[in-house]
Amino acid sequence: MSDHPNDRPNSDVRWTMLAASRGQSRRRFLRAAAATGVAAGLGGVAAGQADETDWQTIELGGRSDGWIGRSPDEIQDEQNPTLALEAGETHEVTWENLDGIGHNFVVIDGAGNHLIESEIIAEEGATQTVEFEASEEMAEYYCGPHPQTMRGEISIGEPAADPEVDDEPERYFPEGPTVGVDPVAEGLVAPTDFADPDGSEYQFVTDQTGEIYAIGEDGREDEPWFDISDRMVAVAEDFYGDDYADPDQDYDERGLLGIVFHPDYAENGRFFLNYSAPPDEEMPESWSHVQVIAEFEADEAGGADPESERRLLELQQPQYNHDSGPIAFGPDGYLYIPTGDGGGADDRMEGHVADWYDDNEGGNGQNTTENLLGGVLRIDVDETGDADDRAYGIPDDNPFAAGGGLEGEGREEYYAWGLRNPFGITFSEDGRLIVGDAGQVLYEAAYEIERGGNYGWNVREGSHCFSTETPATPPAECPLETPDDVRGGEPLIDPVVEYPQVYDGQGVGIVIIGGHTYETDVIEGLEGKYIFGDWTSDQGRVQPLGRVFAAEPTDVPDVSEEREEFGGRPRDDLWDMEEVLFAGSEDGGFHHFVRMFGRGADGEVYVLANRRGVPEGDTGVVYELVPEGEGVAIEEPDDVLSDEDDPEEETENDVAPDEDGLEDEVENDGAPDDEDGAEDE
Repeated sequence: MSDHPNDRPNSDVRWTMLAASRGQSRRRFLRAAAATGVAAGLGGVAAGQADETDWQTIELGGRSDGWIGRSPDEIQDEQNPTLALEAGETHEVTWENLDGIGHNFVVIDGAGNHLIESEIIAEEGATQTVEFEASEEMAEYYCGPHPQTMRGEISIGEPAADPEVDDEPERYFPEGPTVGVDPVAEGLVAPTDFADPDGSEYQFVTDQTGEIYAIGEDGREDEPWFDISDRMVAVAEDFYGDDYADPDQDYDERGLLGIVFHPDYAENGRFFLNYSAPPDEEMPESWSHVQVIAEFEADEAGGADPESERRLLELQQPQYNHDSGPIAFGPDGYLYIPTGDGGGADDRMEGHVADWYDDNEGGNGQNTTENLLGGVLRIDVDETGDADDRAYGIPDDNPFAAGGGLEGEGREEYYAWGLRNPFGITFSEDGRLIVGDAGQVLYEAAYEIERGGNYGWNVREGSHCFSTETPATPPAECPLETPDDVRGGEPLIDPVVEYPQVYDGQGVGIVIIGGHTYETDVIEGLEGKYIFGDWTSDQGRVQPLGRVFAAEPTDVPDVSEEREEFGGRPRDDLWDMEEVLFAGSEDGGFHHFVRMFGRGADGEVYVLANRRGVPEGDTGVVYELVPEGEGVAIEEPDDVLSDEDDPEEETENDVAPDEDGLEDEVENDGAPDDEDGAEDE
């Protein structure tokens, strides 16, 4: 069934932007209008109708935490008011952008089908008018980029009910232990990974812009231990042929994203990096960059030898986002490499192949033969390769390894698949492999990864059903396994950690940041728990409102037999979760963007953070979690944005562009999926 407004006779949509957002041209506006069947006028109310119609006018303000009623008087100052419409009557909804972040106006029916969908506008003060004929099937309205916080009901032919207001919104995460923080490294841009290798007197932190710094007893060394910025893309500058990225945006998910030292580093001096390199001769012209997994060696003086690079993997990436992050050695001595699904939105844009699930377009997460995107890879870096001229070996028990039961069903490097943007990987002391996986628009999740596991993307977002046509309104049912002719019919494994981006009207978080298990007893209440977080709870993706959580690892079924709303896993089948609070902060909040987590040799956990949603400035810091009463106070920033900042550039969550790939984007990523704050990672 089509979702275009002009395919529904009762919609008859006309809309106009009364103040065009920055960068919107008349040509681009008309092309978007034509693609959606919208008849638009650019100079006032639409197409000569104003003098002929008895208009029913509604006025709203739009900001990322909700629609604000303005008129009629019955909805004034109400957040996400119910809109009372009359079937067959012509209505106008005029809304003003209040925060300079991208919004649009969408109307859906009870099944989630789009009846009206306007263009995204992102300039503060811009006003958009949507004219339409109301129909009985209209059920809800929302903003595409912020469909949970900016969402209200539509009442047809009945007065709007008085809103029910809770005195105290319910918390999704109950309050957990209170901790302190001790800064061990400061003055970074956007820290991305942390390592504490055997055989070195230093710890190490990577910065997104290409530097690796050693951390000693007196904090971060002034000069980088190693700098690979000259091998990388210019972060937040050159976006090459990627149509998904705005060439002028400041938000970027590329860069130096991961570091891990060989288990025998003390003897062999080998370490490995995950970084983003410029396009090469093999890359299609319109693609973005090359994700490189490379080996380096330390020199005799203990520094890094810049001439020692040996590229193990070069993954062609179609879009700039979903580049994953840290890599890790397992207890088996093999290197585990998470890979994103190729970026963009929905796993269905350019560079995203077809898969077995016909209800959704795409994608790389469910296709294991065409590329190495959307999963966890496992390779043997101590082997020199084989007849295929690989720079590594394939573990014999990899799911698709030669001689195995699934030989030929997928690329031999795969260990697991069905992931969107695996962001944060760890092995617990008892051998659990846990990976955070950034969601798109509704849910964030973490998985306990097993060999040959399929984790559902893009059939599911977390444990919930997902639709590429209506990401903000999931279908009620979807498969729990692949067909028998797809790798023998495998289950779509549920997450062990999952939370909604919005709960009870309050933002919970927008990009999960995978963490580590706390393998010491220094902080009471954290022993053995999985410490993870969220990039920020600010739905506008501008304010540094990152959060830190703790979950108790337990044995739960791979797939829940009982399913809840949108086919989701019951909370009783998830790990018990709570929020970690911070001493020295007036509200217990962290007041930073959470960028990543690290774990020290003694099992303590570190939080990598900064105050900026983009890779610039010097607010990046590595905090060690310490007991309450120790460490430093966390000061709430007065204003993290300067007058020159442009929050309208933010683009996450992922919203698929129009057919020409040019619609103003807004991505979830690590975390981070787009400008001035979003790491969909």
